[in-house]
Amino acid sequence: MKDNRLKGIIALAVVTVISFGVIYGSKILVKDNTTNGNTTDNNQNQQDLPGAIDVSGAEGIVSARELTDDSGNVTGYSVVSEAKGFAKPVTWEIIFENDAKTIREVKVVSHAETPGYGANMEEESYLNQFKGIKAPIYLKGQAPASDAGSESGASDTTEGFKDGIYRVESEEMDNGYYYMLTLKVENGAITNVVFDGMNELGEYKSYLSSVGKYVMTEDGLTWKEQADALAQYVIEHQSVKGLAVDENGKTDAVAGVSISINNFLELAEKALEMAATGEGAQNAGGDNAPVSADGEFGEIDAISGATFTTNAILELVNNAYEFIKNYAGK
Repeated sequence: MKDNRLKGIIALAVVTVISFGVIYGSKILVKDNTTNGNTTDNNQNQQDLPGAIDVSGAEGIVSARELTDDSGNVTGYSVVSEAKGFAKPVTWEIIFENDAKTIREVKVVSHAETPGYGANMEEESYLNQFKGIKAPIYLKGQAPASDAGSESGASDTTEGFKDGIYRVESEEMDNGYYYMLTLKVENGAITNVVFDGMNELGEYKSYLSSVGKYVMTEDGLTWKEQADALAQYVIEHQSVKGLAVDENGKTDAVAGVSISINNFLELAEKALEMAATGEGAQNAGGDNAPVSADGEFGEIDAISGATFTTNAILELVNNAYEFIKNYAGK
């Protein structure tokens, strides 16, 4: 009797487990089918948007479409473009007038930039500066000369360095910071050098030292002031020769500079080598920024303390312009 009862309990347990498995598996299948169906529907909806433009193979372009009035006349273009920010891609929608050049407005679609730094792109005052300006865009004071520019972004000079902007970055962190250096050459001479460091939070060393959050000494120069002094040395000497360092990476060649300059020297030497040949030269406004054929362009302010984010915005807007200009045949 006990054996029969035990067998009955075991059989009931087996049936219960099998039934549960069938029900659970059915739910998973239903869920998967629903998810796949929604994804397909979403993709189909994107393809069915009025005026949708094929963006296959267009690097950095998420989607694009023509904007039309009630009569079907094209009144403008919408381009969703993205570029690498500090941590993740920065994605914007750029709306152009029907000349495929004048920016009607811009909208932030998504980003993961640091609050108080790159996230300041969301401020209305920052976005409003794009309204009505013509692409391509550059930072104020960094637009190339009208006769400058080759496919590489560098223009020939009779002597000295090749005109252009050269950006280099450290590959690894050093004491919690990545370092980057930007060198600008105009008419064969170095006219601007910017050296900075950035931590994992996207906070720039220059900014932190300026507001008292990165203090090395109470009575000496701040880190930013020392970085600026090193940059000025390169501008004045058009070289890093003379910046001898001791075993700790420190130099006596620049008054007031007490920081280790190993990172600065490494990046500056690399940028100078590039400037000597024109290799890797960029037009002001980001990697491979287009040069305006008609001499018209727009200028914007940078986001304070957010170089990476600013460069991403320049890149994504100019990529959107290049794409829609080619599409519209303007």
